[in-house]
Amino acid sequence: MCLQRAGGMLSAGSRRRVCASLLLVALVGLQACSSLPSTPTEIKRAALTAATDPNTWLPALGATLILVTDRDQAWSDRARREQPVFASAAAARRASDVLLYTSLGAALASSLWVSEDGAAPGRPNRLLVQLGAMTANGLVTQTFKLGVGRSRPDDSDTLSFPSGHASVAFTGATLTRRNLARLDLQAPLHTLLDVGVISLAAGTAWARVEAGVHYPSDVLAGAALGNFVAAFVNDAFLSEGGLAEGTLRANVQPLQGGMVLQLTQYF
Repeated sequence: MCLQRAGGMLSAGSRRRVCASLLLVALVGLQACSSLPSTPTEIKRAALTAATDPNTWLPALGATLILVTDRDQAWSDRARREQPVFASAAAARRASDVLLYTSLGAALASSLWVSEDGAAPGRPNRLLVQLGAMTANGLVTQTFKLGVGRSRPDDSDTLSFPSGHASVAFTGATLTRRNLARLDLQAPLHTLLDVGVISLAAGTAWARVEAGVHYPSDVLAGAALGNFVAAFVNDAFLSEGGLAEGTLRANVQPLQGGMVLQLTQYF
């Protein structure tokens, strides 16, 4: 299922639609896997939580809409031309690296900040699990890149979809947020840190668009993938997560001629 080999037989619009279909199929498949009765309880819950997390399906939906409406090229060109956040493509590239490493550093530092107690795994175990999540995300992202084979906006290679920087940065952000949730922080400080780590990841993603090395759909898909893998691995192996109060759950049901997206808010 490599689009690069089939590129000569498909139009650009067709390839974009195939990419969108792959993304939707992946999300529906994850949703189905999370409901398998043979899956261990913690893995089932982790998969369900990760797949129905708005930080997974909202950017995935955004990437899909951009792809099917064929807005990628126009928005990419505008970002490269106007540089609304960074002064130049070179500055955007440098910023993306700095923000990425900061996001990863925050995840690793916060994993060591979580106290050991009777209800949670100790620091070494948490650190190892979260390093495993980062490794798993890197492998999954690279597999998608090689399978899709999409050319970058600057035509430097065919590893544009999904964005590795965005995927890794949102993996770091999700792990950091999981760690912050285990800390006894005052609400204002918790909110400030939460917004800060999300901003780091979002800044990393947008910098890649302004640098001209990714399309908007690339970074949105990377964000969805990074959040899913991080949430799934963390919650499955550390026995955290679940459908807590305030969780928004999504459920996709096929119908003849289409499908139904059902959203449920838990209170």
